[in-house]
Amino acid sequence: MTPLFRTATVLVAVLVAGLVSLAGPLAAATTPAAAAAPENGPTVTVTDPDDVLSPSSEDTLATETPRIGLPDQVRDVTYIVLDSSEDGLGTDEQFNDGILDWVGDHEERLVPDGTGEGATWAPGSLIIAVGISSRGYGVYCGDDVCSALDLFEGGHLDRTLADMRPALQRGNWTVAMLDGARTAADPSLVVEESGPSGTQILAGAGVLAVVGGGGAWWAVAAHRRKKAATARGQFDEISDRYTDVALRMDQIDVRANSLTSPVADDELRRQWRECRDAFLAVDTGLSATGLSQESDDKAFRSHAATLADAHRAMTRMVRAEGTIDRIFAMEHGDTGVRRRELSALSDDVTAARAGTTSPGLQEMLSGVSAQVEALSADLDAPDFMDRYAAIVRSYGQVLSLVREQEMDGLSTDDGDRHAPRIYDADYRVGAGHGNWIPFALLSSWHTADVEAAQSATSSGTNVSFSSGFSGGGGSARF
Repeated sequence: MTPLFRTATVLVAVLVAGLVSLAGPLAAATTPAAAAAPENGPTVTVTDPDDVLSPSSEDTLATETPRIGLPDQVRDVTYIVLDSSEDGLGTDEQFNDGILDWVGDHEERLVPDGTGEGATWAPGSLIIAVGISSRGYGVYCGDDVCSALDLFEGGHLDRTLADMRPALQRGNWTVAMLDGARTAADPSLVVEESGPSGTQILAGAGVLAVVGGGGAWWAVAAHRRKKAATARGQFDEISDRYTDVALRMDQIDVRANSLTSPVADDELRRQWRECRDAFLAVDTGLSATGLSQESDDKAFRSHAATLADAHRAMTRMVRAEGTIDRIFAMEHGDTGVRRRELSALSDDVTAARAGTTSPGLQEMLSGVSAQVEALSADLDAPDFMDRYAAIVRSYGQVLSLVREQEMDGLSTDDGDRHAPRIYDADYRVGAGHGNWIPFALLSSWHTADVEAAQSATSSGTNVSFSSGFSGGGGSARF
């Protein structure tokens, strides 16, 4: 290994490192070209007051860290490993507070404004700390680093801490800290979480790295190709199907406005108008793009959002047409459609009974089930739609009680959590009427909320400091 790679204070151009690993002797022959690499890269400091790490482990940290491909914002990487030095720090109760106090006493350069309210970590710093005695560990960052790597709090911080845990649990502190640094610096993760502006983030961070053998730029290129392919596929599908649907538009609209049953209420009609108007705007929107089958990938990428909206509008119209046809068929005595909708409703009621523990609620659900069974035996009833709508309203009221009593904390604040609409794939006739949301959907939301809460608890990421310190990052336990 060349002396260049042994110097922790030099940022090795990872592009060169990638060539070395991929090309062997040929790349090694070009290693002197690395002299052109920036010489003001991040310093690597290993702070190990209790001599937990061996000299070779410290050397590994100093050697491997420059190869990770950290962005220019990271000017200082500090690894802190504490064992007996944790005594009296309170890291067992709150690792963030304990490590902050220790840094304030021993590494003041990392907290130039102190450790009190409103203070933050030093700009340019990435800090990875492990407490052996408390089994706590954390990843912290200066504001500029937190912003560049999306590490202040949230999913990327959680992922970084999670990736450290396996090695920590096996007592390999060196691998754990390097795993944390790699995940923290992973450009592909930043691209994924930052959406369309990922390329700008990579460029702004100065990342000229070959990461994980594939390369950050390869990942961006792959993302661009996929985006273009998706947009082109949507364009082709719209081109194939739009005219056919448009020719039926007047017929669909007449049928939608001819529905007379209670389930065709004001909300359903509003949904239809929304769906219809969005579809009618597709032609104008696509014409403005100037796209054709011969357009290049760049053109398709630039109009990807417009194509996605147009494709969504067309898909919704096709689904809405199917919904309207189902309701129309039920209103006009189609016993096959009536039987299928009642069967789906019966299955949902059965699932609700099985998923409810309250005897009182189970009795009420049994009453709804009896109504469904009675109507299923009278498919030709002249008042079928009135009775069906009444059952849906009654069922919706019971499910409201189920939500209140047995789905504590179920959140419906998310704009995506609503009764299926006429253009949704999971729409059931009557959904939304009388506030009925199928139990299967409510149950899936509740399960997701419970799992999210359990995941948050199990990850144990703590981003708070009792002193009011405002630095980014956080800690967890292993």
